[in-house]
Amino acid sequence: MPAYFVIELSVEDGPSLAEYERAATEYVVAAGGRFLVRGNNYRPIEGDWHPGRLIVIEFPDLDAVERYYHSEPNQRLKRTRLAGTAGKPARAIAIQGVDSAATGPDGPRDLGVDKDGAVVWG
Repeated sequence: MPAYFVIELSVEDGPSLAEYERAATEYVVAAGGRFLVRGNNYRPIEGDWHPGRLIVIEFPDLDAVERYYHSEPNQRLKRTRLAGTAGKPARAIAIQGVDSAATGPDGPRDLGVDKDGAVVWG
């Protein structure tokens, strides 16, 4: 089932961040990732969320996101990223996607509820 790595960055030094993104792109692709969103061309729709830069990367599953994130090459590249964000850490999550094989012609199916009572879709 696909999973998504969602990262919010605060850009403080564009050239350093650009250096990081160029180097990280090759490694993300080699690790099985595919960029879906990368930038800051967004429109707030609800609430007061104004990310500096937002990246969404699709991976085959949650384990692939964690392998990528905790890998030695990514941890090494992280130092370059921190230079581009003036040492401010990213805000990032890995989230499981909807299983497209379980999705019917009318969209995702209601699979029940999770521990918090929210609907689980598949």
